[in-house]
Amino acid sequence: MDWDEAASCRSLDPDLFFPVAGETVYMTQIEAIRQVCAACPAASRCLEWALATGEPDGIWAGTTPGERRRLRAARRNPGPATDPAHSRARKADAA
Repeated sequence: MDWDEAASCRSLDPDLFFPVAGETVYMTQIEAIRQVCAACPAASRCLEWALATGEPDGIWAGTTPGERRRLRAARRNPGPATDPAHSRARKADAA
């Protein structure tokens, strides 16, 4: 079975995961989506897919486009373990 077939969002309206307003405007909507993603058995594979493909839009594994850009940058340029940005990126990867 492909990861997307096991995804909790599979039966939900895809438009929920592609809000049209800026990130600061739709934080309430993102929090609701993150609850779905937090319980999803496919979240880690979803995030890896979004990072590997450079997915520029939507909420994937509970991450916004900006968060994924930061995660990709942190993977390309890993900082020392004491770097706060590096630590946040590792925590987000683990989620």
